[in-house]
Amino acid sequence: MDYFQEDCAHVANQFEAEPTKSTNEEDRITRKRWARGLVAFYACVLLAGATAIGVTQYKAPSTGTEQHASLK
Repeated sequence: MDYFQEDCAHVANQFEAEPTKSTNEEDRITRKRWARGLVAFYACVLLAGATAIGVTQYKAPSTGTEQHASLK
């Protein structure tokens, strides 16, 4: 049980803003690369979504194109 508590404390310390002494320079560089990659990926997803919406809005006629079922 002590091992579990120590392991939990170790994991909790990894989320602190201040890097721990056990991390080396290579780990910090890797983390920065991953963070940049994630930001770049989601920026591209956002750009692609905005472009798709813009193209859809541009191609759709500006007059009311909604089609409703007619009541007879």
